[in-house]
Amino acid sequence: MKKLIAGLMALMMVLGLAAACAEGLTTLEAGKLIYSTSPDFPPFEYRDDNDNIVGIEPELMALIAEKIGLTAEPLPMDFDGALLAARADLGAKADLVVSGVTVTEERKAIYDFTDPYTTITQAIVSKNGAVTKDQLNDVIIGVQSGTTGQLYAEDNFKNVTKYETYSLAFQALQNGQVDCVLLDDAVGNAYVKKIPGLGSQPTDCEIEEYAFGVNKGNTALLDAINAALQELKDDGTVEAIILKYNE
Repeated sequence: MKKLIAGLMALMMVLGLAAACAEGLTTLEAGKLIYSTSPDFPPFEYRDDNDNIVGIEPELMALIAEKIGLTAEPLPMDFDGALLAARADLGAKADLVVSGVTVTEERKAIYDFTDPYTTITQAIVSKNGAVTKDQLNDVIIGVQSGTTGQLYAEDNFKNVTKYETYSLAFQALQNGQVDCVLLDDAVGNAYVKKIPGLGSQPTDCEIEEYAFGVNKGNTALLDAINAALQELKDDGTVEAIILKYNE
């Protein structure tokens, strides 16, 4: 009986701490942390065989939400839509965007970014890895709309075709409609592992930082997420999750 009472008291303490963390936080729906995401971006977010949204970022969001007394809930859509859904100035449908979002000066004016949790750079994926950075001006490049890959390609090369999702971009690559896809290196490596006959080549693009874009002005939520994220960095959880999905 004493063990049972002790167990119940411990559970009540945990629930009490979670409630205390959630107090003072404003989200679109009480008790939930709704994040917009484009789940065609392995290993960061994608659908498994049971149509569940999984990956590095959904796993991180579940842990962060738990630490601040909320339940994480993904709101799936294409990448452009995910960016728009977390904009406070447009009547946000999500509390934050979590979709492999690179921190840029332009985006800082729209969202309050959390601390970065990882870095990436751009890569070129093509059949057998045949297309190199020196050939990009002479080929048709596929990109996902709204990404830094699109911005870099359109600023520097002649023939760029945009797609709503990477799934469509890679279908186009396999069908010969584009010669390569320009995208974040970790995502490119995931597609190379998934689709036989593809290979990856590096670019000379700058290193980019990934973070989560919180509704502009929701400082309390931003601070809470940052505190939880820092704990997950400090205890090695962030690194372990990244390694888990890149094995």
